[in-house]
Amino acid sequence: MIDKSLVKRRFQRSLKTYDDYAFAQKKTAEKLINLLPEKNFSSVLEIGCATGILTKEIKKNIVFNEFTANDIVEESKKYIDKIIMPNTFLSGDIEEIKLNKKYDLIISNACLQWCDNIENVISKLFEALTPNGILAVSVFGDENLKEIKTVFKITPLLYSIQPLYNSLSKFQDCTVEEEILTFYFNNPIEVLKHLKFTGVNALNNVKLTKTKLQNYCSEYQKLYNNGSKVTLTYNPVYIILKSSRQAPKFILHD
Repeated sequence: MIDKSLVKRRFQRSLKTYDDYAFAQKKTAEKLINLLPEKNFSSVLEIGCATGILTKEIKKNIVFNEFTANDIVEESKKYIDKIIMPNTFLSGDIEEIKLNKKYDLIISNACLQWCDNIENVISKLFEALTPNGILAVSVFGDENLKEIKTVFKITPLLYSIQPLYNSLSKFQDCTVEEEILTFYFNNPIEVLKHLKFTGVNALNNVKLTKTKLQNYCSEYQKLYNNGSKVTLTYNPVYIILKSSRQAPKFILHD
């Protein structure tokens, strides 16, 4: 089970620094919007809005009438209010929130990997689509942060992507795209700073003493040196689902 209270605290602390360090999330937000088969919707729901990186892309690229945002961190609302007004804000864990209406577009960038059961959440969101509505999400695959996994002997990914891939077979209209993004840092300390200031708790169970930190830097530099830089890998997975359900037909009898 994921410690949601810890996830919430980490992201609360990183709100002020998130936009400056979340360059991977900015790239995935742009790509997710570009993959949408259409850009005109009546109602939009964004899951895990944080500081509004995806929200800004929605405002720039999508035509909509109603916008609803969700995040487990209540303070995210003040960031969304600066981007899109009016809006409706749903505060809380998407695994627990009851969605009381249907949406033409439900979209989420780099968020659902924090769910205990991502397959159930995707099914829940799909059921909240209007007929012919679209669910678009980006999560991360098994190669995500592979450098951290190797150096610290931990698994920063909170789930395996394969069960998710298997679960998508039940959807009739499904598009999946996976890619590898490599980012370059001046040194391993900058990698740790990047993870900390974006709220990622990949190192949740690692206590870094001075000696461990020195060993970490040495090992990381040796394994992932690229000229004068070191690398960090992100492995985004983009999923687009379209509801093909028909609206109910009413037959009038004499």
